[in-house]
Amino acid sequence: MADNMQKQKYQAYAAATQTVARTKQIVMLYDGLVRFMQQAKEAARDKRIEDRYKALIKSSEVIMGLQGCLDFEKAPEIARVLYSFYSSIDARIFSVHRTNNIETCDEVIAELKQMRDVWHEIDQNNVEDASEGSAPLAAVAPAPSEGNSDQNITLSA
Repeated sequence: MADNMQKQKYQAYAAATQTVARTKQIVMLYDGLVRFMQQAKEAARDKRIEDRYKALIKSSEVIMGLQGCLDFEKAPEIARVLYSFYSSIDARIFSVHRTNNIETCDEVIAELKQMRDVWHEIDQNNVEDASEGSAPLAAVAPAPSEGNSDQNITLSA
């Protein structure tokens, strides 16, 4: 029974990767990351160590998956920036394992939401461009930096 359910989940995932735009898939992954980090924060606050651990592991796995999909040949500058961003997020996720720091969870959630919104904008621009038959527009994404939100990098969709 469990094998059949696992197979159905895999088939649904495989179908989604064929029918959903890559930028939409990234937005969905960020939505999941935010949800997992919020679950980890709530578990940390409530001293539910095992639940916090599981949510942080799920978050870290998604980050590693995103990091592993970066294309350093097609867009080396963007890939390096995103790699650095994902490394920073993953390091702070790891620190929550040790410190149970809810403020770190809040910081990570805020940064993930900001980056998610950028990818959502890119996705929306791609949808609009596809319906108009024009080339994709560029979007501005925040460059990962400690406490400096004035730096930006241009991401081409």
